[in-house]
Amino acid sequence: MPTLSIVIPAYNEGKTIHLILDRVKAVELTDGIKKEIIIVNDCSTDNTGEAIIRYKSQNPSLEIKYHRHEINKGKGAAIHTGIHEASGEYIIIQDADLEYDPQEYNLLLKPILQGSADVVYGSRFAGGEPHRILFFWHTIGNRFLTFLSNAFSNLNLSDMETCYKLFRGEVIRNIPLKENRFGFEPEVTQKIARIKGIRIYEVGISYYGRTYEEGKKIGWKDGFRAMYCIFKYGLFQRNTGQTDESKSKLAKWFTRNAKLLTVLLAALVFFSAGIHLTNRYYCESGYKNILTSDGLGYFQYLPAFFIHHDLAHAQKYAYTLPNGMLFNKYTCGVAYLQAPFYGIADCYLYLTGQKATGYTAVHGFFISLGALFYAFTGLLLLFYMLRKQFSTIVSWLVVISVFYATNLTYYTLAESAMSHVYSFFLIMLFIFKVPEFIKKPNFVNTILIGLPLAIAVLVRPTNAVIALYLLLFNVTSLSDFRNRIFFFFKNRKYMILILVISMLVFLPQMAYWHLTTGKWFVYSYQYSYKANESFIYWKNPKVFQVLFGSTSGWLIYSPVMILSMIGLVWMVIKKHVNTWAIIISFLLILYLNASWWCYSFDCGFGYRSLVEYYGLMAFPVAFVLQKIWTKRRYAAKALIIALIVFLGFSNIRMAMIYTWDPCWYGPDWTWKNYQKVWKTALSGETYKVSVHKL
Repeated sequence: MPTLSIVIPAYNEGKTIHLILDRVKAVELTDGIKKEIIIVNDCSTDNTGEAIIRYKSQNPSLEIKYHRHEINKGKGAAIHTGIHEASGEYIIIQDADLEYDPQEYNLLLKPILQGSADVVYGSRFAGGEPHRILFFWHTIGNRFLTFLSNAFSNLNLSDMETCYKLFRGEVIRNIPLKENRFGFEPEVTQKIARIKGIRIYEVGISYYGRTYEEGKKIGWKDGFRAMYCIFKYGLFQRNTGQTDESKSKLAKWFTRNAKLLTVLLAALVFFSAGIHLTNRYYCESGYKNILTSDGLGYFQYLPAFFIHHDLAHAQKYAYTLPNGMLFNKYTCGVAYLQAPFYGIADCYLYLTGQKATGYTAVHGFFISLGALFYAFTGLLLLFYMLRKQFSTIVSWLVVISVFYATNLTYYTLAESAMSHVYSFFLIMLFIFKVPEFIKKPNFVNTILIGLPLAIAVLVRPTNAVIALYLLLFNVTSLSDFRNRIFFFFKNRKYMILILVISMLVFLPQMAYWHLTTGKWFVYSYQYSYKANESFIYWKNPKVFQVLFGSTSGWLIYSPVMILSMIGLVWMVIKKHVNTWAIIISFLLILYLNASWWCYSFDCGFGYRSLVEYYGLMAFPVAFVLQKIWTKRRYAAKALIIALIVFLGFSNIRMAMIYTWDPCWYGPDWTWKNYQKVWKTALSGETYKVSVHKL
């Protein structure tokens, strides 16, 4: 059954939004066509958002998609968002006021359904439909702009500035639109006119115009902008700008953001090279140091399986069971992701005539490249998600901050075999695909959320918390929550598929547990030389120590994340649409970490067990920066950039000092030591306390 997507841009329409939605709801479309309503709230300052959410909860049977811009971008930008989110075969623009009558949708649909048209304009000046008599000069202005547009487009429209424009979905989706305000009308007209073989029709519609006192927003400045757009797109940019339909969405995005990808990739590669040279200079064993401690525990499944062919007796970092077998308490999820790069290392050693023991510096080098690949891919996914809600510059700043101003840098480049960067990538891939799964549940999207979720849980069982994001994504009320549960029940075959994927992912780990212990399911941390490795602080979680502890306090070693704490509170106050999915997931993982026997997770740089959630916590950071950025105060913007540079520099310096000094960790670490290292990091001097020990 075909669908008509009705895109409604709204800015300060709290008085009329429910009325227009009632009218849209009342429309009976011809030929059994379904309705899909996409409302884009362009950062209204009145009660528009509350009215939309209330109407949505009161009409659960009506398919309404609600999106809110965090800054006021303009009507055109709201239409761009709506078109991007629309899934219907036909797309129409509907203003949120009462100037146009939704009962006339069928008039516009008729030429398309008859197979005669690809685009239909609803003209206020054609036919005999009623229209309110208002301003003479507005009419003259509209007719002049239409005349000028026709001169450049070679069309014969009578009303180019009309709101009612109905498109076949594949036509409008393939046109890259740029104008964020009322320039949308002349831009889209000039661009569709250049499409070879396009069929444009016009039908007469009624018009119930309103005055400025009643809320009309377009002004004389927008008229001059419309003329500029007609010249720009009709004279100087005569190509349609249609994208190549043969390209995938990902390929199109790579094309549009080539400069971003190049700069970001170059920054990561050069920084990685710097760490490499540092390791080679200060450490005799070079990249072998990567395969130590917990990193060795995650990695050693690969050489034990591929070289020694004996998982039960060939692991280096393991607990000896009474039956003589070696038990690795670390799970094999990280090894899944490391396997391709491990294979490349083995191939390189074979081709160069070297012996592949599985633990060489070559293996460490390629594991480091793998960690860099996963970090980079996760950052790209993060940027793509941020860009849908925030400006490009804010998205840039947040991605740079997440990598350079947090300990994600260290766990990508210095301790590449640790689990954190792999969990970061898996969680980013999961939350990246959740909106697509909610929008269009199918076999492919199910695999793309089920597989990263299952591997993330296998890497670290506490990562199961992120499954709440699927449950709570864009849920803002009990009604939304009930609808989400109904959505799961309706698509239960895909929920079962996720369980099947999870079982397949866990099957090798279960086989290893059964091989060594005789049990299919094992709490692996019970087999450890350390006593009582479990959650022993359930009733007294060490939240303050996790956030501010001198040993590895999260906000002490990654202070840029203070913005995420501010942003979470601010998002709750502003009733941001996806707040609860983020805040509940974060609070639960914070509680779990604070309840762990070693709540500080020491022997690491900063608080390492929250690294995997930096992608999630980036959204509150972006929310704060966007609020600051929209004030147009250059001093505040300069201060933000300077702060990010400062935090990035100090983080990198401290990470390097930590790399050089193996004694910098543990419960004996004090504020005095912390301050000393901080001062050293900022001074640019060489940290001399224990470099000589290497």
